[in-house]
Amino acid sequence: MKLELFTEAWAQQAATVLQASEGYKNAAKTWEGAMVMTMQADASLGIVDARSVYFDLWHGECREARAASKDDIAGAPYVISADAFTWKQVLEGKLEPIAGLLRGKLKLVKGNMAVLARYVLAAKELVLGASGVETIFPGE
Repeated sequence: MKLELFTEAWAQQAATVLQASEGYKNAAKTWEGAMVMTMQADASLGIVDARSVYFDLWHGECREARAASKDDIAGAPYVISADAFTWKQVLEGKLEPIAGLLRGKLKLVKGNMAVLARYVLAAKELVLGASGVETIFPGE
């Protein structure tokens, strides 16, 4: 069943996929902290408000994923934002997350790029896991 991008159901399925991923567990074994991914509002796609998902990530485990609250966004050490088209490119493997950040397609709203760059493989595996969720993208 396809799930709408960055909804509660999508986040929960992404967590399930990540928990089963040996690649993610190995690549992210030293990662500590939460990450929020935000899809910017776009009235032309029917996205009235930004949508965000919160991932509680700790040493290769995804302890929880859910639609992010304002408190989640404020408290997360890392917040990455992009428009719907860019997230689609990332989740379909057409844009590497770190390359997207360096080119300004993804925006590091909160967090330290130098630290994040040390976790290129973990970011890649996180995206690979999230891409395992059958997704309905805005505008489809």
